[in-house]
Amino acid sequence: MKQIKRITTFTIILLLISMSFGMVAVQAAEPKIPNPTSEFYFNDFAKILDPSTGTDIVSLGESTFKATEGGQVVFVSIDTIGDFTIEEYANALFNQWKIGTEDKGILFLLSMQERESRIEVGYGYEGVLTDIESNKLLVKFSELNQEAGLDAAVKTIYQDISTIVTGNGDLVQYPDLNRSEQQTRTENNFFSENPIMTMVLGIIVIILVIIDFVLTGGRVTFFILRMVAASSRRGGGGGGNYGGGGRSGGGGSSGRF
Repeated sequence: MKQIKRITTFTIILLLISMSFGMVAVQAAEPKIPNPTSEFYFNDFAKILDPSTGTDIVSLGESTFKATEGGQVVFVSIDTIGDFTIEEYANALFNQWKIGTEDKGILFLLSMQERESRIEVGYGYEGVLTDIESNKLLVKFSELNQEAGLDAAVKTIYQDISTIVTGNGDLVQYPDLNRSEQQTRTENNFFSENPIMTMVLGIIVIILVIIDFVLTGGRVTFFILRMVAASSRRGGGGGGNYGGGGRSGGGGSSGRF
């Protein structure tokens, strides 16, 4: 009887040890995925792109999120995928980050050491961005990279993806920097070309502030200053800077660049 108990105990110990090694092996067989950046849409872990490219992509990502009511297009660059295939790594990252509300997510991934690219498509967009279309985009990306460089290639493909999922390229455009500069230049010209008007406006503002302090102790002035400060803290950030619970079953396409 004692011998049976010893054999049973020994067997249980062996099973527990085997299970422990099995769990370690499974964990080791899974890609080590980094956490997303605070911007979520732009994750240049390999440090290959200009910061201005990241600013433009985040802006376009937020516009896409709003236009599609939850769709998310996420760019990621990494140094290496290690011993995993680009498909395995992309699928693991997509599902860990939970890209896209209601599975409406797309991952655009670059692995620099292997020179491999991947567009991973969530379940909700498999009928919108097909594997064939994904492959065409990656071929275009490789050609653009050779002709115009990584920044231009990444921005173009990101916008192409956003245009496809929204169905309207007019809804998702990068900020028109020239237009912003022209507007700023026009405003500056107004004040520089109308010094008398500028002086009159300044005097009026000073008089109003003095009256406010005399009558209300500066309540209106402080209220306006608080509103301006709150607005500057909010900046231009939009919604969707986090995963929406999306999943991918491995749809998409892979390529080299």
